[in-house]
Amino acid sequence: PDPRLLAVRQAWSARIGEVGFPLAVAVQGNTVTVASTDGAVVALDAATGREQWRGSAGGPLAAGVGSDGSTAAVVTRGNELVALASGRELWRQRLTSLTFTAPFVAGGRVFVLGADRSVTAFDGKSGLRLWSQQRPGEALALRQPGVILAVGDTLVVGQGGRLAGLN
Repeated sequence: PDPRLLAVRQAWSARIGEVGFPLAVAVQGNTVTVASTDGAVVALDAATGREQWRGSAGGPLAAGVGSDGSTAAVVTRGNELVALASGRELWRQRLTSLTFTAPFVAGGRVFVLGADRSVTAFDGKSGLRLWSQQRPGEALALRQPGVILAVGDTLVVGQGGRLAGLN
């Protein structure tokens, strides 16, 4: 069928608060996780819009949310990475670089793309910093969101027109 001819209707709506950064919607299974600028993090049932849980990062956010369906992660304007599960804070880590990109959560890890083009991985349960990698000779920090996603077992990151694959 021609997608232009499909009837579309609103199934549900939910209020999360004002979003003053590019909206990041994390979808895993039947869970949709979103965050608002004031630090609210909300997990919703994708079929009904029913709130599964609501939590707070404890302050305004610099970017949207990343989630694997059980752990959600956000970055505050105070430059802290905050992980939540079922609406409760699991851990909090100060970041060494500003970030404007929603964290990526996969494989029991939380990945953060810094504005200085660094990529850092944290253990999703404990918040322990596992590794960090930065492109050499890149002193420029960009105040714009980038891309961080997985393709199979490869982490793909990009910012400012450059992409890199990390195994």
